[in-house]
Amino acid sequence: MPDYSLFRPMQGLPWYLVLIWPVIYFRIQRLMDWFQVNGGPGSQMFWGLSKTGRVVLIRVSDDLSGHRSGCFRAPVSPRLRLALADETISPCPLRRQGRRIPASRTPAPLPAPGARACLLPLPNT
Repeated sequence: MPDYSLFRPMQGLPWYLVLIWPVIYFRIQRLMDWFQVNGGPGSQMFWGLSKTGRVVLIRVSDDLSGHRSGCFRAPVSPRLRLALADETISPCPLRRQGRRIPASRTPAPLPAPGARACLLPLPNT
């Protein structure tokens, strides 16, 4: 059990933070609630206060995988789920499935930028 409450500030608190102690207390409670929801069994955290009165999370153990099965998950649309998937299930519907052009009839590749491929004068721009 901590040695502080809403009406009794923690020991060692600077005098200028005593006036905003209720705000700090509720920030600590919010952090504790978050850790209780997201922390797995046996996980630990170490928190502190900054000079401005912010509650700072200093260190958390690596085991934050203890999510409850009844936790609310935001719905994801099927299109977003397909876009985030590692492999696409169906081929792209916009790709044309026409006949292939033989390699001998493909156009020549474009010249590299900056190389003069023809003898035309450059425009005056």
